[in-house]
Amino acid sequence: MTGIRKRITIGFLGIVTLLFFSGMVSLFELSHMSVDIEAILVSSRKSIEESKNIIDALHVNDRAVVNYAVLRDSTYVEQCKSSYDELGVTVRRARAAMSSSDTSILDSLDQHIAELGRVIDAMLAGGDNADAGSQLFDGRKWYDDNYEPVYNKISDGIIRVMSLAQSSLTPRAEQLNRNAYRSVTPVFISLVVMIVILLMFYYFIMIYTVKPIIGINQELARSLRYKTPYSMKAECRDEIKELNEKIEVMINNPKAIK
Repeated sequence: MTGIRKRITIGFLGIVTLLFFSGMVSLFELSHMSVDIEAILVSSRKSIEESKNIIDALHVNDRAVVNYAVLRDSTYVEQCKSSYDELGVTVRRARAAMSSSDTSILDSLDQHIAELGRVIDAMLAGGDNADAGSQLFDGRKWYDDNYEPVYNKISDGIIRVMSLAQSSLTPRAEQLNRNAYRSVTPVFISLVVMIVILLMFYYFIMIYTVKPIIGINQELARSLRYKTPYSMKAECRDEIKELNEKIEVMINNPKAIK
């Protein structure tokens, strides 16, 4: 394969190869970005779910304490203990589900939960020198002065855990933004290079193929119409040059063909 066909084949194969590799690079970057997005969503979903579980466990404990200490319902004694234990289990489960960089904020939450346990134990053992079942025990005052402040600290800690999950999305979103540009860049570069190659193709085909063929056609028509010698001096290469020379021989010296 030589001449025009070779150059055109090599040129188009080059374009196809360029598009193939740029497409593969973009596909790789997009798949990598898809994995990052999935990881972000999974991490955020875990943080939100575990925070919700802690809030639910805290509310269950709060209802049990209110029913026992404020409403004087002694049937909630065991639930006060079991709901507090479940709160600790929920926090430990959340720590195991989160990444090591996110669990540091749970340390202060553990301290507040431990403080809550001491408050509940003191109440069950006889808060203010009287147990919650005694007439001397002011459950509402105990709740406002002892339980509620610790409860609010735990609630604030849970909110910080949830906000941590949201704040961690910012650097990850910036990384995804950079990955998006990186995945588009090869396609953009390939597009620019392909446009340049196509313009070069257009130039060379017009100069070395189309223009000589038009010149040959016009000169051949003139020679046949006016019975003049065929003389085509355009820049010709390869097969077109050979075609021009054969036409010139055929028109100017037909006897040479025999």
